Amino acid sequence: MKIDNIAFQPGVGGSWIVPLTMTKHHILLLVVKGVAIYRFGDRTVRVGKGEALFFPQGSTRSAESDLKDPSQMYSAHFRDISPEDLPASHQEPYIHFRPLGYEYLKQRFSLLNECWLGKMPSYELISRGILFEILGIVQRELSGGAHSSSRRSLALRIQQYIVQRYREPLRLSELAQAVDRSPTYVSTVFKEVTGRTPVEYMHEVRISAARELLLTNSMTIGEISESLGYCDPTYFNHMYKKIVGHPPSHTLKLQHLT
Repeated sequence: MKIDNIAFQPGVGGSWIVPLTMTKHHILLLVVKGVAIYRFGDRTVRVGKGEALFFPQGSTRSAESDLKDPSQMYSAHFRDISPEDLPASHQEPYIHFRPLGYEYLKQRFSLLNECWLGKMPSYELISRGILFEILGIVQRELSGGAHSSSRRSLALRIQQYIVQRYREPLRLSELAQAVDRSPTYVSTVFKEVTGRTPVEYMHEVRISAARELLLTNSMTIGEISESLGYCDPTYFNHMYKKIVGHPPSHTLKLQHLT
């Protein structure tokens, strides 16, 4: 795989416009805020927060940010990759979908962007590894036929519950009661569909929020830790490094460089 660019489009009030051009690489993007409008021939695709879009090398498209709701997104531009490693659709010129594992994908895209910007030793190799992981997650999401619609629906309800309450302690008994299932069944189904436990997902959501606060806020690491439900800053640092790959202090350094 050859990565041509990793970018974060921060939202520029509608001034972001891509003229009608043919792409020289495959593009995978994830919208984290607002709406991005893409056009493929006579088809218009509105990609909103929490949604992803993939289109292959050689696609002809134009794009712009919604004037009323400017988009923020991560995007990866890459080529020289085996077809079996790409999301595939034989009927559409693009794939537009809402990933069940949105929060984790957002965290991985953020880390990928950070790695690409930092250009530390071996950053290209590490970036390819992260992007391969993202593509693998996307492939798994799109082949959701491995799980029944009822199980995927339950996993989505569990995710929504966690996202709404991730700053609070997660009690499996309360989560199970909220979705009217047993704690064991909740844990089993969620792990099958998403590949992680409800507690692991809660930490991913918390750390994703922590990264955004570190990059956009003047709060201290201790204040962020406490606001996200971590009473012990040492444990927060441990979880941050486990999920992101480096301590929160490293992310703060990146903020000062950009």
